[in-house]
Amino acid sequence: MTNNGTRIRVMARTLLGKYGMERMIPIRLSKLCRKLGIEICHSKARHIDGTLFIHGDRKIILVSTALPYERRRFTVAHELGHYVLGHQAAFSLDSPESWVPREEQAANVFAAELLMPKTALQSIHYKHDTKQLAQIFGVSPLAMQIRLEERIRMKK
Repeated sequence: MTNNGTRIRVMARTLLGKYGMERMIPIRLSKLCRKLGIEICHSKARHIDGTLFIHGDRKIILVSTALPYERRRFTVAHELGHYVLGHQAAFSLDSPESWVPREEQAANVFAAELLMPKTALQSIHYKHDTKQLAQIFGVSPLAMQIRLEERIRMKK
């Protein structure tokens, strides 16, 4: 995933740069989705965190309101990753085996870079603890911890 992961991270940073959002913290996902013509819809469904549907020209990210705010943000960014990375949308909800673990991992890498961009994180992560950084970037403390650990591994 290293070379592919690097390519995915660059794609996320390029998307932010294209819309002048590379310095925006937290990233305004609703604004970014609007610019891409993607509608964000909310559902009370508890059986699925989120999904991307594309039908003709209509693109919808459906996200569960049962999730905490920070998790909803990561889910929207994850589904946006599926779209930007060209993954097949609207998998069958009845057949979870249609999920491709590699695509899920790629969408997670994209979401992490989109919500916690490397350059923004580098400039402030020494000034704050993990919980504070999570609040600043609008992500869960766990997502921030994973991102910080990932950065340490990448430096080795």
